[in-house]
Amino acid sequence: MCGICGIFSSSPTSTNSIEQSVRKMCSCMVHRGPDEEGIYVSGPVGFGHRRLSIIDLSGGQQPQCNEDGSIWIVFNGEIYNYRGLRDELVRKGHQFKSHSDTEVIIHLYEECGEAMFGHLNGMFAIGLWDAIKKKLVLARDRLGKKPLYYCLNNGSFIFSSELKAILSNPDIPREVAPESISDYLSFLYVPPPDTIFRGIFKLEPATYLIYQEGEIYRKRYWEPKFEANADMKKTMALEQFHDILQDAVTIRMESEVPLGAFLSGGIDSSTVVAVMANLSDRPVNTTSIGFREVSFNELPYAREVSKRYATEHSEYILEADFISDLARIVYYLDEPFGDSSALPTFLLCKMTRKNVTVALSGDGGDENFAGYDRYRSALAEERIRNLVPPVLLNLLSSGVKAIFSPFLRAYARVENLALELPRAACNTFFCFDDGLKKNLFTETFRRRLGDHSSTDVMEGFFKRAAGLDPLSRLQYVDLVSYLPEDILMKVDRMSMAHSLEVRAPLLDYRLVEFAGSLPTEWKIRNGSGKAFLREAVAGMIPGKVMNRPKMGFGVPVGAWFRGRLQALMEAVLFDKRTIDRGYFEPAFLRNLWTRHLKGPAWQIDLSHLLWALLILELWHRLFVDRDTVDELERWIVKVAHERIS
Repeated sequence: MCGICGIFSSSPTSTNSIEQSVRKMCSCMVHRGPDEEGIYVSGPVGFGHRRLSIIDLSGGQQPQCNEDGSIWIVFNGEIYNYRGLRDELVRKGHQFKSHSDTEVIIHLYEECGEAMFGHLNGMFAIGLWDAIKKKLVLARDRLGKKPLYYCLNNGSFIFSSELKAILSNPDIPREVAPESISDYLSFLYVPPPDTIFRGIFKLEPATYLIYQEGEIYRKRYWEPKFEANADMKKTMALEQFHDILQDAVTIRMESEVPLGAFLSGGIDSSTVVAVMANLSDRPVNTTSIGFREVSFNELPYAREVSKRYATEHSEYILEADFISDLARIVYYLDEPFGDSSALPTFLLCKMTRKNVTVALSGDGGDENFAGYDRYRSALAEERIRNLVPPVLLNLLSSGVKAIFSPFLRAYARVENLALELPRAACNTFFCFDDGLKKNLFTETFRRRLGDHSSTDVMEGFFKRAAGLDPLSRLQYVDLVSYLPEDILMKVDRMSMAHSLEVRAPLLDYRLVEFAGSLPTEWKIRNGSGKAFLREAVAGMIPGKVMNRPKMGFGVPVGAWFRGRLQALMEAVLFDKRTIDRGYFEPAFLRNLWTRHLKGPAWQIDLSHLLWALLILELWHRLFVDRDTVDELERWIVKVAHERIS
């Protein structure tokens, strides 16, 4: 696992200047690759690489080139099928000088060109320079496990694993895009291809980019497919699932450094640990995170799995005193990121790294096998829409709007009945919907936004899945947006902050394609999600884990805002720096905060809205105002402890 970066300058630039810029970018990503730094500069091109050594420890240094130096590459990730690809390339006459997966990519490009990306099974971000064709090629893996940012500025094309590395170039403008502020407050991340800064972009998953002769060309090379196999028998499907799963775990257990697993106590991570234990000749090292608040704590379930498979288990408690790490967490996330589960993920990765360098996770089970509660709710809403005349649903929706507060989730649920699936999904999924943002934003900021709508952005994802059944449309949208930009982005940044590599067997693309071939009724049955997965792993997982309610990786920030974090939230929300940005109406912020504090905790929990605002302001102080991490950390701790004492 590594950090990569590069520059292609189409304007006259000295080699020394390019090298200095590349080294500066690399210095921003030491955490991604603490073991080695590699630099290649030739003419207008400079590549940089920070290495975390996992495979071929004595070789595998990057940047790497082919035999005649006409092709150079920097690569972040792992190619799990590289051995088979290498054998095939050797048979075709290619000669290798190392045992690394990186060199396989070079020779595969010589053989297939850009068609090579469809042959790779792995997680990756790739930068490749074809000197003969004067062509720069970038690519990301199918599901977007590894990030890649890029921009075109003053005749230079710049790319990097992290946004902060691109920003190390003083010529890059830090112009915050109003549209991205709005989208962040809805999605809790900035949807691709945009970033929080105008002119800097994210390469989308399953996409390669070519920069040649000053032009940018992008193409998707893979799409999640949802085509139910009508001839598939359940017994054959279960057997096929186990074959793919076992191979997906096996190839991800290859490592020359210590390896372990995250164990949440849910079905997904428990399944991965169970397969690892059966494949390993030594106890699996597992790590879990819990909370004092019982309703958020999954540790008892994780212990059941650990006991069943005799793992070497470690567990830790996350409490509100995490605030000393908050500035650092925001820094490592690069962009505003409003999912509070980044907190336990940061601690989980930190503690896991004490024992291992590589960890397997259960990410992907919910998206593949329909585990999210919102899937079941959406299908129930669809059934009601098909049974009740629209005029009655519109009357019901109007009545709810007139009676209930728009802050209540029940309000959204009833309103959904009068909406089509994409807009109903926005109601369910969004943090701040377009209606709330009209009251949140100042008139000046609304003018800057123009007619931009986050709902339109979401509907764009749904249009790509037109023609699919409702459940498949929801799963598709999650696979191309929520999964890469929330779940995988969070895991990548928090793991790389501690130089930990995380691999996700349930996101092997073969398993994703297999899940897409399952009939919808196999996924959700009798109101229960993950029906097929539950049936497939029933004998592997303890009953207490199989039958438990779904919890997710939730964080009790609502209670913390009424306690240890109240002073910090007030200091940030009503600080002059926050208000002077001109985004938000102070009266609305006050109303929001008062409702959370004074409303009954069981009925009014606006912590998801407040957390998004908190993170956005802290991000501004680091990346726009350019406070240092240490400065912001001292301020956060000072404010929090002053009010407590």
